[in-house]
Amino acid sequence: MIEGPRQLRTAIDLGAELKEVFFRPDQNQILDSLKSLEIDSYEVDPQVLDDIADSASPQGVLAVATARETAIESIAEMHRVVVIDSVQDPGNLGAIVRTAAAAGFDAVVTGPGTADLWSTRAIRASAGTLFTLHMAKRVDLESTLDLLRVAGHSVLATDARGETSVYQVEVEKRMTLVVGSEAHGLSETIIDRTDAMIRVPMGPLVESLNVAVATGIVMYRMQEEGQDE
Repeated sequence: MIEGPRQLRTAIDLGAELKEVFFRPDQNQILDSLKSLEIDSYEVDPQVLDDIADSASPQGVLAVATARETAIESIAEMHRVVVIDSVQDPGNLGAIVRTAAAAGFDAVVTGPGTADLWSTRAIRASAGTLFTLHMAKRVDLESTLDLLRVAGHSVLATDARGETSVYQVEVEKRMTLVVGSEAHGLSETIIDRTDAMIRVPMGPLVESLNVAVATGIVMYRMQEEGQDE
C-alpha cells in the first residue's frame, strides 16, 4: 500500500501498476495526477481513511499497487544485487532499497526472516525507489546465492570483523552484497557461500554501524567504473 500524495506521484512517475486510490475530500487535487490513468479512485470519509492507514500521521491518500517480482534466474544475469537476510525493521529495509537505487544496483532479494518489501513503511522509507528495482522476496537464500555464484557473481558480505576492508574491494562485472541483521549477523550457511567478508573501518569508540549505513558504504564501493560519468 502506498501512503501520501508525494509517494503516490512518485509511484506514478516510476511506472507502478496501481489498482485503486482512496483519498480524503481535502486531497481531491490528487485526481489531476490520475486523469490519464485508468485507475479506480474513491473519495472516502476522513475517519475511515485514517483508520486503515498504516502510519500515525496519515496524509489523506492511500493507493493499492501490484507487487512486481522478478525471477531469481533473471536477477542472476544482472550486474549488481543486494541480498538481505533477517533485517526486520521496514525502515532499515526501505533505506537499503533507496541507497541501492542511488548506487546503481539492479535488484533486491530478501530472505524469509526479512520485513515485507511491500509494506507501507518500507515503501515510504525507500522514497518510492522500490518501484525502480527488480525485487524477489522471501526466497531461499542458500540456493539463491548458489545460483548467483554459478552466474559469475562475486559474493561479498558485510561483517564488522571481516578480514577485508571496504577499501580493498575490487570491482567486478557481476557482484552481490549480502547483509544481515545487526543483532544476529549472517548464518554459517550464508557465510560459506561468500567470497569475502567486508568490514567498514570505524573509530575506537564506535562498536557498529546501522545496517543501512554500513550497506550503503559498501554498495557505493561496488559501483561499476564509469557509472557517475
